[in-house]
Amino acid sequence: MSSGDAERYAGVTRAIAAWLPQARWFGGRTVAELTVADACAADGVTLALVDVRPALHGQPVRYVVPVTSDTGADAACTPACARWLLDVMTTGRVVPGMHGSFVGHRMGDAAPFPAAPSTVSPLGADASNTSCLAQTAAAGHVVKLLRRCREGVQPEVEVGEFFARQSPFTATPRLRGWLEYRPAAGGPTTVLATIHDHLPDCESAWDVLGRLLAERGLDGPHHDRILAIVAAIGRVTAEMHAALAARPDVPAFAPVAVTPADRVAAATDLVSHATNILSLAAATGSLPAPIAARVRRVVDAREALCDRLRGVADVLPARLIRVHGDFHLGQVLVATADDRVFVIDFEGEPGRTLEARRAFAPAAKDVAGMCRSFDYVARHARLPNPTAVAATLGHCFRAAYVSKAAGHAWWPADAATADRLVEILALDKAAYELAYELRHRPDWVTIPLAGIEASLS
Repeated sequence: MSSGDAERYAGVTRAIAAWLPQARWFGGRTVAELTVADACAADGVTLALVDVRPALHGQPVRYVVPVTSDTGADAACTPACARWLLDVMTTGRVVPGMHGSFVGHRMGDAAPFPAAPSTVSPLGADASNTSCLAQTAAAGHVVKLLRRCREGVQPEVEVGEFFARQSPFTATPRLRGWLEYRPAAGGPTTVLATIHDHLPDCESAWDVLGRLLAERGLDGPHHDRILAIVAAIGRVTAEMHAALAARPDVPAFAPVAVTPADRVAAATDLVSHATNILSLAAATGSLPAPIAARVRRVVDAREALCDRLRGVADVLPARLIRVHGDFHLGQVLVATADDRVFVIDFEGEPGRTLEARRAFAPAAKDVAGMCRSFDYVARHARLPNPTAVAATLGHCFRAAYVSKAAGHAWWPADAATADRLVEILALDKAAYELAYELRHRPDWVTIPLAGIEASLS
């Protein structure tokens, strides 16, 4: 950034640096240095790409941060910001910045919005992104800012285009457009925001099941409805996998045959992932003494844990496919009227690179992720028997899933092999959750910790 640009955005830079450490989507705790890498302004809003160095000797990380041009306050869910994003994405406009362009893309059949949104409201408490509902007279649309800027192909857009143009799968909101940053010097682009249709009168499956379970769990009045929703999630999950695997003529989605090298690589990746997380856990301080002792015992059991993970080499299915990659109850919507379910948010686990999120994987990765989510919701509901409830939900989900997945090359034909694969990938997911909770929600550490301990018992 030139000295003129630095002076122009000095006030905005200081304002962002003041509130950024409190933002849930920010990956650091402090800001050692912050610079505006590029920006454009319209309607009182500045859309800035900021490079943040969280520590004096750390590597900078880039975020997209829309702010009010006068005060530098976060403007992500303001009407002015939503109006600007909707306009650029649905008209395909190109807006020049200082060192590149902000480029809108719309799906071929998406028409520009006839009017500015009448209301704009935040949606949920997304940890890694910021989503808001922009309501016009005709319809509602979800505008999502992908806060952490990563160059390359964004799976949220790639999968959204695939479902809209090359697959009959309809149990997901339709992608209508996206915004990317294109450097003037060329090179990879970065997707900054997306727009999808809003599905009215829906709640997240996390909220729905959490509320139903709160009334005496599976012994309460909602037993049948809970299991019906869980079974519906299982069937739609299998239908999603079948759709993702149904186009061998589309290279980015053509299932791949598993080779001996793939089996070795899968085991190596899981062990490396767990080793890195256990090293992080070993260095974590400030936990209550009883929990710190449990963490130490898991760290000390590193070899046994890694041995279990290496077993993935023996149980992979014949084909790997594209998967959701970050599948849990918060990524599923339930319709209030009839309990139909829909899958959202295909950007993958936010802690992984775009290449890792787009990698072909066992379909069981998503199955394991959802089973881990049942454990979360059962424990979060403070039930007296969370392990038993989570097991029942997982069994119901998997039975419904297998009723649709059986016979496909991406699902193991042998039930015992499938069970072992899910167990191994659930252990890997619990390790990922442990790292996340240690960094962001220490009060939740006991949930993945219990999952890891159970797998080692």
